[in-house]
Amino acid sequence: MEDSLILVLAVFVGFSTGILLNNQVCYQGLGCFSSSSPFFSTHRLLSILPQSPTQIGTRFLLYTRLNPTASQEQPLVHDSVSGIARSNFDGRKPTKFVIHGFTHHAHRQWVQDMITELLRHEDVNVIAVDWENGAGTLYTQATANTRVVGAQTAQLILSLIANANSSALRTHVIGHSLGAHIAGYTGERVSGLSRITGLDPAEPYFQNTDVRVRLDPSDATFVDVIHTDGSSILSLGLGASQAMGHVDFYPNGGSNQPGCSKGLGNILGNTVWNAVSNLDYYAGEAALACSHMAANRFFTESINNECPFKAYPCVSAEEFAKGNCLVCPTGRCSTMGYHADKQTGRGSLYLETQASPPYCNYHYQVNITGDNGFDGTLTVGLNGNSGNSQKVAFMSKNVAIAEGHPISKLFKTTTNIGVLTGINLMYNKTDSFVLKYLYPETWQLRSTTVFSGLRQQKIRFCTSGQGVTNHQVATLAHRQGC
Repeated sequence: MEDSLILVLAVFVGFSTGILLNNQVCYQGLGCFSSSSPFFSTHRLLSILPQSPTQIGTRFLLYTRLNPTASQEQPLVHDSVSGIARSNFDGRKPTKFVIHGFTHHAHRQWVQDMITELLRHEDVNVIAVDWENGAGTLYTQATANTRVVGAQTAQLILSLIANANSSALRTHVIGHSLGAHIAGYTGERVSGLSRITGLDPAEPYFQNTDVRVRLDPSDATFVDVIHTDGSSILSLGLGASQAMGHVDFYPNGGSNQPGCSKGLGNILGNTVWNAVSNLDYYAGEAALACSHMAANRFFTESINNECPFKAYPCVSAEEFAKGNCLVCPTGRCSTMGYHADKQTGRGSLYLETQASPPYCNYHYQVNITGDNGFDGTLTVGLNGNSGNSQKVAFMSKNVAIAEGHPISKLFKTTTNIGVLTGINLMYNKTDSFVLKYLYPETWQLRSTTVFSGLRQQKIRFCTSGQGVTNHQVATLAHRQGC
């Protein structure tokens, strides 16, 4: 019905601004765009045509180490060769494009933070793609507009290659949400594009669609994707859970990120509360899109962080959370974020992060078996030759553990402790009037091992004859021969 209304209202306005005939519109230099299959399907029942380049108003804003701030940004226009020559663009250097998503613009803080970190890491050209007018409309229209923005971005890249000594082999396009699919449309038009990074690609109107409609591995030589809000759209998950790259990272399972509200009721409640209590649209949006925006936070931190965001192959997020997937078959693991292109890992990979910065964790699997049972809680800390981890509670409430039953947990720390040298255990026995008499004051240890995901090394601790006394810390040191 909406397509019919568009057709009725359509008028001939000339090829320079667009021709809307039947289910197609054409724009000079960009080609024609159709609203029929594959852009109309069971996964996109409402398919409309993109607005004109004039209406979308896309701007390309250059940042370099010579002009690193928003007040110094330089606009680039694909057909202004003299303007490109006068700018600080250097085609001999790598070029990074950063593309925002729905309702955003290039001066949002996350975009500016990413630009800063990119320039701090390397002497590159960074081009922010600002399509604010096209992104600030209804979602269905913004979805359609992504195709024009992708074509415009490709147009600029090809101009930089032809006129400024740039190369597709040195070009990396980074897009968030709808921007991830814009990156895909860009890659379709630029042969040999080096890399696309999709930051939580948008799910509505894209998931399970034809590869011509969404980001997919054919769009660049290397496509890496970070999924952070892959819950159903019915529970306000905004990102796609579908794998769309050569490597797809699922931090914290790819949805419901730590520190963010979970569930439809909580998300809506916190969104309204934040907006009203702070009298701030952005505060409300931060609650609504908290998990969706996490991909940007993780990627930005990864650029200059020594912690590698190491990710591992696993059959599911649930199995990874149990600590069962830290072994890396040769070449199968990778590092999530900026440095993913330096690794050979492919497929779906998992890792866990913290709720606040620093987000990156070092992962360990801790296995402890006792010679007698206990009822209580256990707190664990790891020691290394470069530092000690924070203490981690293995139980949130009292748990009964039978004799000989192993405790196996995923242990996460933001501290790079180096080579593992020791483990600290603290047993707090239940204070239940009845149960506390059923268990001894000392939990006798049978075996203790720790596996380092980063180093791919298992450490076995000498535990023969050692125990952990109630409310006291026992330190086990690693020694050869255990």
